[in-house]
Amino acid sequence: MLLIIPAIDLTRGHALRCIRGVPGTEALYSQISENPVELAQLWRRENAKCLHVTDLDSWKGRSSEVNDRTVVQMQKSIDVPVQYVTRRDTVDAYRRLLEQGVYRVALNIVVWTDSEGVRQLLEQYGPSRVIFGVRAQDGQIDLGQGAGTVSDEDFIRRVASLGGKRVLYTEVDWEGNLTGEDISTIKRVAAIAPVRMTMAGGIASPEQLWQMQHDVPGNVDSVVIGRAMYENRFPCQAIWREIEADLEPGIHAKAHTITEQSSLTECDTPDQASGTSDQEEQKPADS
Repeated sequence: MLLIIPAIDLTRGHALRCIRGVPGTEALYSQISENPVELAQLWRRENAKCLHVTDLDSWKGRSSEVNDRTVVQMQKSIDVPVQYVTRRDTVDAYRRLLEQGVYRVALNIVVWTDSEGVRQLLEQYGPSRVIFGVRAQDGQIDLGQGAGTVSDEDFIRRVASLGGKRVLYTEVDWEGNLTGEDISTIKRVAAIAPVRMTMAGGIASPEQLWQMQHDVPGNVDSVVIGRAMYENRFPCQAIWREIEADLEPGIHAKAHTITEQSSLTECDTPDQASGTSDQEEQKPADS
């Protein structure tokens, strides 16, 4: 079964999307979006086993300082991994995020510009905490000035050669469109190297998710879902929203008094926190 990972997009320390709740609870979800730590806690209460956080500002050339502080606070407030997708030019920038407490970072440009630094980061933190992000269009990845454009196949092969064990893959055309993910593309990239794959973007309905679970290769074990989760397109979400409507006052009160729960960074070893080893990640259970 595919692990479902809710997505949170950050810009200037705020969540981009707002959950659609039961009529009359607009204020609840608006306030939650203004406080991404509270949003992370909400997804965790709804049984998320991992959260996917994207630093939108970094992709637009803006400062990520506020988003970095926010994602560290989010990680400290929940007891499951937060994976942070941010565009950074140096391996040391990712190392600082890991040192500050972010459980998992997704590397991109530095795979091509500093292979040895990436290898050392993998040796230091392990492949559970250091993963790799692909954002492709027609099979090509724009890594920006200094790296240029490379094929997704060459990128994934480079990741495997460096010791990477997981690739987070999305196509630009999938993002936010609710059109589903192209199964032929998934099969193509999953066959490139013996790494685990997380697919992101495009899922609109339970039917699309069930089709993916039936058709994708075995090394594709998880999917990131954003817009469809915020629009309550999955049956169980109606129950959650009704409960949250009844508990609205208490939700805010609890969130604002709990600033830090059992952080993953306090575990004996990072890999014990997610049940993985440096050699091979275990396939996550369905959420």
